[in-house]
Amino acid sequence: MEHTKPSRSKKKRIQPIVFDLVINSKMYTVNATPFPTAAGDILYRISYNNGPVHVFGWDEGLDRYAETDMEADIIPPVIELAISSKLNEYASQMQHAA
Repeated sequence: MEHTKPSRSKKKRIQPIVFDLVINSKMYTVNATPFPTAAGDILYRISYNNGPVHVFGWDEGLDRYAETDMEADIIPPVIELAISSKLNEYASQMQHAA
């Protein structure tokens, strides 16, 4: 009798979304990595200019993506809004592709 290991399903590695923003004549390189929650929602790990990671999720009250981790370092509002706008564009493109 041949012994075989049960095959494990490999998790699909989600590629980060990388984009540049120019705000007040300053360049920001943003890495956004989507990840699913147990509830089926999609959150994004966000870092800009290789800084600390922030978690963004859909905020029903604001009707846009926003930082969900209130313990994290504060992102300047103008940067948060620009990142939110890009995440909205990306999510919209993904819905149209599906």
